[in-house]
Amino acid sequence: MRYTWTSVAIIVIWVTAAVLMTSDRLPNPEAFFGFLMAVTVFLSYIGFRSL
Repeated sequence: MRYTWTSVAIIVIWVTAAVLMTSDRLPNPEAFFGFLMAVTVFLSYIGFRSL
């Protein structure tokens, strides 16, 4: 697989975020979810673009 590390990084970020969201430790989960989406788009843009 060509983009293994990018895929693994995004999966780890989302699994960690899911644990944080379900543990009720976030004061504002909607803002965290928005930030998480922005980080995912940014990592996808950098990691999956073809050179």
